[in-house]
Formats: sequence, structure tokens, C-alpha cells
Amino acid sequence: MEFPRLTRDISIERDQAGIPHITAKTCEDALYGLGYMHATDRQTQILFARAVAAGQAAESIAARDELLETDRFFRRVGLHRNQAREQEYWPAEIQEQVKAYCEGVNDGMKAVGNTLPMWAVGFEPAKWDPVSVLLIGNLLGFGGLAVSQLENERIVIELIQGGCDEEALRELFPGRLDHVDFDLVRKVHHVRRMSDDALEVLMDLPRLAGSNAWAVGPSRTKSGQPILCSDPHLETNRLPAIWYEAVLKWNGEYAMGATLPGCPLFAVGRTNRISWGVTYMKGDTTDFFIEEVRKSEKGNWQFRRDESWIDFQVREEQIGCKGKPTTTLRVLENPQGVLEVDPEQFGEGYYFSMAWSGMAARSGMAIATWLQMLAAESAAEALDVAKHCPQPTLCWVVADSYGNIGMQGNGRFPRRRNDISGLGPVAAWDARHHWQGIVSKELLPRIYNPECGFIATANENINEPNRPKFVSQTLPDYRKRRIAERLSEMNEVTVEQMQELQYDLLSIQAREMLPILLPFAPDALKERLRDWDFRFNTDSVEAVHFQRFYRNTLLEIFGHERGMGPRRTLYLVTRAGFSSMIIAACDAILKKDQSLWWQSRDKAEMIRTAGEKALQEKELTWGEFNSFHFTDRFFGGGRVGRLLGFDSPEYPMPGCHATIFQGHVLQTATRESTFAPSYHMVTDLATDEAWTNLPGGPSESRFSWYYKSDVPLWLAAEYKRLAPDGGISLTSHLLESPETPPP
Repeated sequence: MEFPRLTRDISIERDQAGIPHITAKTCEDALYGLGYMHATDRQTQILFARAVAAGQAAESIAARDELLETDRFFRRVGLHRNQAREQEYWPAEIQEQVKAYCEGVNDGMKAVGNTLPMWAVGFEPAKWDPVSVLLIGNLLGFGGLAVSQLENERIVIELIQGGCDEEALRELFPGRLDHVDFDLVRKVHHVRRMSDDALEVLMDLPRLAGSNAWAVGPSRTKSGQPILCSDPHLETNRLPAIWYEAVLKWNGEYAMGATLPGCPLFAVGRTNRISWGVTYMKGDTTDFFIEEVRKSEKGNWQFRRDESWIDFQVREEQIGCKGKPTTTLRVLENPQGVLEVDPEQFGEGYYFSMAWSGMAARSGMAIATWLQMLAAESAAEALDVAKHCPQPTLCWVVADSYGNIGMQGNGRFPRRRNDISGLGPVAAWDARHHWQGIVSKELLPRIYNPECGFIATANENINEPNRPKFVSQTLPDYRKRRIAERLSEMNEVTVEQMQELQYDLLSIQAREMLPILLPFAPDALKERLRDWDFRFNTDSVEAVHFQRFYRNTLLEIFGHERGMGPRRTLYLVTRAGFSSMIIAACDAILKKDQSLWWQSRDKAEMIRTAGEKALQEKELTWGEFNSFHFTDRFFGGGRVGRLLGFDSPEYPMPGCHATIFQGHVLQTATRESTFAPSYHMVTDLATDEAWTNLPGGPSESRFSWYYKSDVPLWLAAEYKRLAPDGGISLTSHLLESPETPPP
């Protein structure tokens, strides 16, 4: 195809799926082409994402309350600060590669001009530069991931301040709250969680919040070479898709896979010699501290350290909003963190402050890590590259063409006192509670060529005995265990078998919880669930019966007034505000014979009541119960979007939070969100090809054939071939084309 305004000697052609194949003489030129195509196909996405990261969304996009809330949040945290400093830490070759990528973005923007969404809101674009790349990288690290840890810590604070029984809460999070002074936490001015609408903005950002990744060694594969599989999970029903597939070729080298628009990185990738996928470790790099605050005689706000009082550093942020006067946000901070609210609002007393290790110098080296991965010669070298990535906290699964597989954790983890987990807040005036530097990279988890012949990770608790505790929250391990269970049963593994495994719908959670609950269930419910195969297929009625029974059990046991409270429990364990941390903690309690959570009540009777309530609800299939609509990221959801065809018909979503295909739908009266595999890749290192699909396509334009070109494949569990030779073949005829109407 002809692309105007190209200023480097490259060629670009699209394959049948619309994926750009960029051929160049150097890696820098290839990255220039990637930037050009990001701007060509995803200009609105990258420009709007930069505005959010810079805390300027309400000023430059729309005067919406949720955008103003996220602006204030990001500006308070300070994501926009010090980015110019960070690019100076990059090695010279990384600076050249990022510079080339940015040139490509800018040339692409000139060629495309303003898009329809930009025109509709009067958006004025600015040039793309290395700071823009760093801002998008921070969205991946903080806005998309660290915020989820913060929100879990806020849940704990809410439960304490809401009057949850102290000993019962310590039982719910064993060993994680022993350091917390509950009476002190209850004296602190309340920390309000972000609104659902603002959290939805964050869910819309690039992230790797839930994922699967595994590698099968050559001793277990039919080809005699490793097979790597990766599927990051995030919001999937908003188009365009978060990821952008591309193939880069230069000087006999290639890189292909899922790139992040706005950054020169492959989140899931394959080169001549290696392949990699990542999962979110859910490592704890954030903390809440409790500050005692007073106003000095001079009118300055101060914080206490032992018996001394010290002035806060004060920063003022100008927050713009379309059609409204600019407001000033005053931020108070000290070496331990940023105060959550301005004390002028409530006066002297106790306040929470927040700290994130990603604000330290050299955090921008994460961009260098992704680029250096393209040059890694082997799995061992790739693991060493990953080890030095400062943020976000990830588990990298890698395989190479020499027959090696490995896993490496990364992240900049604060070193806390041994009895402090990080999940609950501590008093900042006691210096013993402060971070004591950073955990050594040499202590990060690493696996290389294990005897079992495979490696798998799926957001499970990765902590090891007698090692630093990188994860502070309770985490379910059902998906990881199901992957390991299936892989341990297989020999002579093929690509086709791994594709089937990525769509596996059996829930180990249901298999383990049902025998605990079913003996106390009403007879009618026992009859309906007795022969269930624990699979969350879209046509399964039993899956709905179990999910309702399980949900009601949590409400009966944990939702009483001295527990988590009925309304809060309903929010945390249903599709409105689902918390995997709470679910994992509750599951561990339900498996116990005795617990403070039912010490004065009859556990069997509560479970029976839960079952009776489940039987009163209308019978549905899982596909009817767990359904969703594709909608446009910029125009969908409203009346105009529906009239213009930006919203799709209803689709059934297979799977649940505990299945390998994590098909999770979040629904309230006003919004619908999904959490599911956002990209599938399976690659056999014996070949120069990968098999992929994703819920979307290359283009962000609703009127392009490449807007949803992969959706039929994703829905049907079919894959297309991705290869540097440009040839494409499908496992079915389902790829969209002008002859196939969009779904």
C-alpha cells in the first residue's frame, strides 16, 4: 500500500487480516514504521491515552466528571512529573530507537489528520515525543496495575473503618494485618474509593491485570522445540482493541506480536530466536501510611516524626476543564508519600498518604527493557533483561529456539520491616515503618528449564518460603492449577492442543467448592448440580445455578453487620465490583470446619438458605447470564452510538473468573465491562510463525473492515497464522472481509 509522508526507506503492506508488515534496513527504521502505523490506525487511542496519563483529559477531551476525577487523581500522584529526566537515563541506542518511533508517529499523524472523535470533541493534538512514550508506559504500570493494588488496600481500610469484627478480619487475611492498629485506622479521615465511572476509565487503559502465560519444554512437545502460549486479560468489549498486531522485519531479523499503541513495545512477542509473554505478578509496590497532621503557628501544614513536626512540601496543580474555569489542586507531600486530601478540608488530625515505588528515579527504564527484549539472543539473556525492568511487576515467561524455557519476575519492591505485609496502613511517624530501600533483584523469582518440562503462571501468589513477600493480597490460583493439571497429562504437545487449552472452561474452584456446599443444599438444587462437569460453557444451566448458590453463600456468611456488611459484600462478590482478593480469602474460610465467621451461627443453615434463594431465581443458561455487547471506545454506549451502529448485538461470554478462558462480565444498571483474554498467541519455536486472535482488529475506525476483523476468530476459538513471510492462513474461514458482514 502507498503511505504518504514517509521520511524513511521502508515498505509497509497489510496482510489479509489488515496487520501491517513493515520491512526496513535497520531496527530504528522498523520502529519508525511501527510508530507511523500506530498513528495511522490508532491516533485517537494514543492521543486520548496521553491526555489521561498527563491529567489533562477533562481539559482536552470532554468536561465529564469521571475524567475530571481521574485528572485530579493522576495529578495528585504526579505521573506527569520528572518524565523529561527519565529519558536521560536511557542508553544511547534506546534513545535513538524511541526517537525514530516518535518520528514515525508524527509523520503518521500528519498523513492522517484529525480523526472523527478528535473533530467531535475539538481535540488539538501535540507532537509525539519520548515524554509521551513514558506517559503511556506509566499508564501501563500505575494506572492499569498499581491502582488495583491500591484499591484492594482501600477495601481493607473500608472494612476496618466500617466496623468489621477485628479478629474475623485478621482471620480473613491471615498474617497480613497483624501489624495494623485498627483503633488508629478508625480515627483517620475516610479515604473514598474512586467512583465506578472513574474506575471504568482506568479499566479502559492498557494493562495486564490478569493473564495466563506458559511454556512447554522440548521434552514434552511433538516438534522437539518449546511452545510458548500467552493471553493477557483486560477490557475486551470496547473497540478498538487495546493491542495492535504488527510484524517488523529488518536485516534478516523480525519481531511480531501484540504491540501497545503509543509505545515501541511488544507485550507478547516473537523474534527469530525467542518468544515471550507476561502476566501481572500483582506485586505490592504501593503503601498507605498514616500521617498525624497539624497547622503551625505560621499557618503551614506539618507532619509528625517522633516528637518533631516538619512542614509538608506543597505543590499546586492547575486542573483545566472544558467550558469551566481552571481550578487549583493543592498537593501536600513528604518523603513517605502524597497526602490523600488537602487537610484544609477536615482540619487537624490523622490522614492517609500514598506511596508508589514507581515514582523513584530510573523507573522509565521499563521502556528500555521492552526494546532490549527484541535483541535478546536466548532465553537466559531475555530473563536477565527482564530482571532489570523496574515496573510494573510482571512474570515473564520466555522460550528460545535452542530448547530452553524460563520465567523471571521483575519489579522495584520496597523493603519493609519483616512484620509489615504492606496490605494495611502503618503510622508514618515511627521511622521503623518506613521503606528500608529496595529488595535486591537477585531475590526476584526465577525458573529455568524445570524438571517437569513446563512453566506456567496465572496471577497466583508467587511468594516462596523464606524469601521476600512480593505479594501482599490473597490471590486465587485456580487458573494456574488448571493449566498445570492439563500440561502434566500431556506428551507430544502440539500448537492445536495449546489453542484448545487457552479456551478451557473447567473451573477448579467449582470442583472444590461444590462438595463443601452441596451436602447442605436443598434437594432440588442437589439434583440439578450433582452431575455437573464444572464447565462454564455458554449453554450450561448448571453453571448459573452454582454461581448463584455460591454468591448467596458468601452473602449469608460474610454479609452480616459485624462482618463485611450486606451492601459492601454484595458489591465485592458480584459482577458490580468483583474483587478476586475477597473471593480468594472467602474461599479459604469456607474450606474450614470452624471459623469466627460463623462462630455463633449455623453454617449449614446459612448454606441451605443460600441454596433456597438461588432456586427462586429464573433459570438461565450461562450465555444468557454472562452476556455482553461490543461497543465503541469513543462513541458507544449512548443513544447516538446505538443509532449509528457503534454497539453490537448481545454475545454470550464463556468462562468465569476461575477458568483459563477468564470470561468475566461486570454489569451495573449503567455500565457493562468485560474482563477476558485480550490477545491469544501460541508459537512453536520450531517454526517462524505464531497463531493468534484478538477481540478487535487493527483499525480504530468503525467504518473500516479492519475494525473487528479478528472478532469472529476470537468468538469461535479459531486462530490465524502470523509470520514474517507475510503469508496468512486460517484455522477456519471466519476472518472478516468485505464479503462477510461484521458481527
